[in-house]
Amino acid sequence: MRAILIVWTIVGVFPQVFGQSPQFVSQNHSLARNNSSTTTSAAAKDSDLATLHCIPLWGEKSKSVQQKKEDAAFLKACDQNFETRSEASRFFAERGWEYISEGELDTACYRFNLAHLLDEKNSDAYWGLGVVCHQKGDGSQAIRMLSKGVLYDSSNSILLDDLATLYIGQFQQTKNSEDLNQAFTLLNRSATIDTTNGTTFMKLALAEYLRNDFDKSWEYLHKCRQIDVQVLDFNFIEQLASQKADPHGVFNKGKE
Repeated sequence: MRAILIVWTIVGVFPQVFGQSPQFVSQNHSLARNNSSTTTSAAAKDSDLATLHCIPLWGEKSKSVQQKKEDAAFLKACDQNFETRSEASRFFAERGWEYISEGELDTACYRFNLAHLLDEKNSDAYWGLGVVCHQKGDGSQAIRMLSKGVLYDSSNSILLDDLATLYIGQFQQTKNSEDLNQAFTLLNRSATIDTTNGTTFMKLALAEYLRNDFDKSWEYLHKCRQIDVQVLDFNFIEQLASQKADPHGVFNKGKE
């Protein structure tokens, strides 16, 4: 019940924060203007703000007076409806993940921006922004965002795996060995943190494959199989087997 009350209270102040539109509407925003030039100017400013809401961390630039006023009003509303700003930040990050799952990337970006505004140490805000960037095709920016998240949550095995995956993808495009080295560093750290995370070993198998160490690739793949068979990538296994037969004979042709 408390969550429902919180939503309705904040919706009354900032209806667009919880709606589909990424545009932020201030409580004091006038609904009618007498001067047409003023209306045009205000509309242009609103459009600019709406665009900024869809850019990770608002473009990481100094904010205008209008943005600062809206930020202050938003923070005040959250202070009145949440126990702490950290709690509010987690709430908006959760909404961001929901919008990502629905394919509403701009709206998700805005929610993660708000989560960051409330708590700049919330790794989920950077993580979500990185996923938005990745899905929009901006791999380098995705790496920047997830790297910021790792600074505040360096022991999160899944986050480390995701960042490593981005570096692997970048290596496949650039063939820059430093990208692959970064992936190995992250994955090895992840494997140390959580020895039961099968995804980490699946990614290590892929990384070793890209380094042409097929024996090591099979070794990590079988570690993954022993931990969680559901995360095995059978297309990759077929590709690996075409380079070198499975030393354990499990995935050789004729074997189930």
